Amino acid sequence: MSYAVKIQPSGQRFELAENLSILDGALADGLMLKHSCREGTCGSCKGRLVSGEVDHGDSPLDVLSAAEREQGLALFCCARAKSDLVIDAPEVTELRGISIQQTAGRVMALEKVSHDVMVLRVALPPGSTFRYLPGQYVQFLLKDGSRRSYSMATAALRDNQLELHIRHMPGGVFSGFVFNGLQPKAMLRMEGPFGSFFLRDTAAPMIFLASGTGFAPIQALLEQLREQGNTRPVYLYWGGRRREDLYRHEQLLQWAAELPWLSYTPVLSDASETCDWQGATGFVHQQVLKDFRSLREFEVYACGAPIVVDSARRDYVEQLGLPVDNFFADAFV
Repeated sequence: MSYAVKIQPSGQRFELAENLSILDGALADGLMLKHSCREGTCGSCKGRLVSGEVDHGDSPLDVLSAAEREQGLALFCCARAKSDLVIDAPEVTELRGISIQQTAGRVMALEKVSHDVMVLRVALPPGSTFRYLPGQYVQFLLKDGSRRSYSMATAALRDNQLELHIRHMPGGVFSGFVFNGLQPKAMLRMEGPFGSFFLRDTAAPMIFLASGTGFAPIQALLEQLREQGNTRPVYLYWGGRRREDLYRHEQLLQWAAELPWLSYTPVLSDASETCDWQGATGFVHQQVLKDFRSLREFEVYACGAPIVVDSARRDYVEQLGLPVDNFFADAFV
């Protein structure tokens, strides 16, 4: 059985199978609603039901409260239709030339760039039609049925390969395997691309905010801007605990020297005396608060730990006047 879904204000429509979430049904039909984690934990896909009835499924109460449900809000990644629907989704993108697909990939290289970050390069099958928007992510499909999400770190495939930045998480099933067991030529299963973390086509100046390996999609966005001959001002803030956490620091210094539109501010939260750090210190999102009095005309693109992303969204909106719809984020959840 399927239900008709109408998207306002665009007027786009799609048929939604009863076993699919609203988000998955839209993606299957080539329509990308705003989303990030696809698991109900980040809240990026929260939207309004104009009419119709849904089953909220596994929507966590701390992300979608009972009051919000009463007000007609839903997490589109969790909600399943129980009738025809009309939803309010002002930001919907047609995935022209992009289709979500499962594919196999062969490990071509593993480069350890810091004590806990590995750059993984995976080759796709010859003739692959896999395409993505810079900033999107792919999910690795594990043998136990679980998934792990990582953002593509380049603007497009290079030699038919994906580049991903993997941080070794304590107890992490996939990251532990990458660091301690994965070998070149091994095969991995993937699905994607996912996510609505991509550049908007405006003239607004931009803040790029990254913590740790949240730099991966930011690198892809920077590559995209370079290739497009960008002139929009970009203020990049990259935070880590120690100097070695900024594993592309030298590259970014070079880019900032070459590109008149790029300003780069690295920030360390735990700079040791031995590294002789002369740059900014503290929490990376707070450095923006020190450097700007207003973000009313800006767009912010943030990626990293949830506490960094959530704190940035709250503080930039409340203290610097950033329009909430101008904050675009991917949080590692």
